[in-house]
Amino acid sequence: MNYMIVTLIGLLLSFNNNLSAEIKNTAHMEETADESASGGKACTGMEKQAYIEMVTGETTMNGLGIKDCIITADYWPNPDNHRDPCLFASIRYPQISGMEDKSIEKKVNNLLINAATQSLNNRNADQTLRLFNNIVNHGLNTFWSGENEYNIIYVGDKSISVGYEGMVYFGGAHPSSFHDYITINLLSGEMVPFTDYFSKEDVIKAIRSLKFEMLEGQYSPGGYKGDEPRITEGFVTAIKKLEESSDSFMGNIYNFAIDDRFAYIRFPFDDSLNRYVILKFRLDALK
Repeated sequence: MNYMIVTLIGLLLSFNNNLSAEIKNTAHMEETADESASGGKACTGMEKQAYIEMVTGETTMNGLGIKDCIITADYWPNPDNHRDPCLFASIRYPQISGMEDKSIEKKVNNLLINAATQSLNNRNADQTLRLFNNIVNHGLNTFWSGENEYNIIYVGDKSISVGYEGMVYFGGAHPSSFHDYITINLLSGEMVPFTDYFSKEDVIKAIRSLKFEMLEGQYSPGGYKGDEPRITEGFVTAIKKLEESSDSFMGNIYNFAIDDRFAYIRFPFDDSLNRYVILKFRLDALK
């Protein structure tokens, strides 16, 4: 009888230990799943998940792994009354892997994601995601809507060039479109200005000589389609007037891309609405 009682107690203790271990393991799995769903950033306390980070695909270019990443958010608690807060985000950006120097790889990836969010709202990724969390969890009464796509224009041994384009809307009459570029030195992990490749004087000379192709602008979703001659003439005239002025007419000298044959430069159009044009130059026209 004593033997049976001891055995029964032992079985009960073993069952309780196994049950406790299973509960702990389940809790860990749920916590891990929460972190995975939020891109490794688990929510704290009772906060809602403000956004999701995912990898949607992967390819290889010039020996580097390229992951297609996206940040999504969809939060509008009062849609029937069309009241703020409102948050909609679809932010795409690439991340690279396979570099020998992991510290430079991290710098490159930070620039790639920051370029995407700064195109949308002039904030880096950390600031943008903090804003999302404040909208969803801390009563920030804000309307935020933005989406983008990206295009990898070039991946070489020394540089990578990426273009970002999309739409942003923060309330008001109309959304705004954007088209930005970034070129990064893969040896240093730093952004590259176009003046590392050619001089401002050569760019101005090419513009004045009409040695460029106008890819698009911001006047309409289709750019300047249908009225290129008048807009081109006006743009060249504006460049002539500003030729002797400060660097401001060149806009952001980091907003460009380059491949083996062409350079793509985003210029602010000198008018009252601060619009822009995308100009495409053959590299031999900038020498």
